[in-house]
Amino acid sequence: MHVARAAFEGNPFIGIFAKTNDCLTLLPKATSEKFKRVCSEVLKTQVITASIANSDLLGIFSAMNSNGIVLPSMAYESEVASLREAGLNVVVINEERTALGNNVLVNDFACMINPEVSAESAKSISDCFGVEVVKGTIGRYNTVGFAAVLTNKGILTRTNVTDEELSSLEELFKVKGAVGTANMGVSFVGLCMLANSNGAVVGETTSGFELNRIDEALGFIGR
Repeated sequence: MHVARAAFEGNPFIGIFAKTNDCLTLLPKATSEKFKRVCSEVLKTQVITASIANSDLLGIFSAMNSNGIVLPSMAYESEVASLREAGLNVVVINEERTALGNNVLVNDFACMINPEVSAESAKSISDCFGVEVVKGTIGRYNTVGFAAVLTNKGILTRTNVTDEELSSLEELFKVKGAVGTANMGVSFVGLCMLANSNGAVVGETTSGFELNRIDEALGFIGR
């Protein structure tokens, strides 16, 4: 099984609460055992629980690839230490825009950030992830982190992205992709799911048609 529908505490906007790479998935401390099991089986990762600034909004406040994770400066020292103990390279970013998950889109090949993120923060983000960082928008939105879902195998973007823009994203991130929605028509697809190279856990209201497009975009079928 490489795709599953689920909800976090009844909320289908899974991307708000969780973050994953190809080896490790971060979930809130209050996560049910059932949801942990689904993530572990579908994403094929180790699952650990965490918080950021004593919040469950891990997807909002962090960005992560296989090389590391960036957190806002409001993260507690104990939270940073806990993630480092889990083997993550943690870099704390002193940036006005604390919702790093909204403003950073990254895989193991490249990173795009909100054009309004400072040059100093961009340098720290690049050092953490070990990839080139470029400033850009997706579908005219600065919040690139939730305007797309990106893995090392594919990219799913908002439906208003042009063919030319999608080609540019594919070239930057070294993947193939497609446009689509989730949770019955939501274009901010990053809010709706948790995905890596192995699979995707998508909001439970995602339709069958949307699942097919997600499968295609993220490289699970048709390639």
